[in-house]
Amino acid sequence: MKTLILYEGEGALQKTEKIENYYGFTNGIGGEELYQAGINQAKSIGVEIQKEEVTGMQMLEKGFEVKTAKDIYRTKTIILATGNKRNIPKIKNIEEFEGKGVSYCAICDGFFYRNKNISVVGSGNYAISELNELINSTDKITILTNGEKEPELRADTHEGINVNTKEIENIIGNEKVEEIRFRDGTTLKTEGIFVATGVAGTMEFAKKLGIITREKQNSSK
Repeated sequence: MKTLILYEGEGALQKTEKIENYYGFTNGIGGEELYQAGINQAKSIGVEIQKEEVTGMQMLEKGFEVKTAKDIYRTKTIILATGNKRNIPKIKNIEEFEGKGVSYCAICDGFFYRNKNISVVGSGNYAISELNELINSTDKITILTNGEKEPELRADTHEGINVNTKEIENIIGNEKVEEIRFRDGTTLKTEGIFVATGVAGTMEFAKKLGIITREKQNSSK
């Protein structure tokens, strides 16, 4: 089959510092390295890859038309694999420290923070889920609700977990995350920050094509 992949922007994999839970790499592998290996593998079997922003789609009498900022493509089949757009909180320097102490995946990066002081930013079910994963690596965890209400924690599984409801202003560090500064001027020492503020679905194209979608309801903040 003749296959074209259209993409725009970086994915979460590229921003991952190191991956330890992927088969076949004794000492782990960097996210960017693994990403490029996948791209090269696809190209080696004839897949065409273009970095173009898709701006519209429509159904034709036979097949589909895909519009990008640069061109128009006609195809028999479309696979929507847009993933989810992250809700990155408005915290100064947060993107600068991605892969340097700021993570978006507890199961991917929790291993690197064994017995260290870490923080989870969030106040909903997603934050609790990430907390449950991180407890396997360390019990020195603080939940930062960033001004939201305090989440409900089960006493039997979350004993000793601190909760801080102050609004976050800034992330401070040299080469790595070192501390968090709050709007009231106080600070918190931390070696890792796991962002778990929920995700925003990217289902617009599917809905425009008449595809029936079901969105799971949750109370993530």
